[in-house]
Amino acid sequence: MPRTPKDSKKSAAKADKPAKAPAPEPAEKAVTPALKVVETAAPEALGGAMKLKDLVDSVSAATGGRKPEVKKTVEATLAALGEALARGRALTVPPLGKLRVVKNKGPALTVKLRRADGAKAAGLALADDGEDG
Repeated sequence: MPRTPKDSKKSAAKADKPAKAPAPEPAEKAVTPALKVVETAAPEALGGAMKLKDLVDSVSAATGGRKPEVKKTVEATLAALGEALARGRALTVPPLGKLRVVKNKGPALTVKLRRADGAKAAGLALADDGEDG
């Protein structure tokens, strides 16, 4: 069946209607029903997200290890950390700080990180025993 042109009266009536204003974008983006992403700063301002490749490159450069072995080690470490958090265990990782699960909703976890400060992060005591001055 051949197509027929649209009725000019209908298209004129549509042109008279005001256009809908676009809805404002919310500050929070719902990723899944259980997980919300709140943007606090532009990723460019923070240097972007660190990906597994970046982490492997950084660890490989710091240790002098070969990337394939470093990648296996990093992946195993991250898997162990993820497993511990999924079970609700708190983690104390001195260079990073203390992590604990504050909310567990299905596959989504809310984790609180208390960053370690300078001397504690390096594993150094502030003063040796007997040096209290």
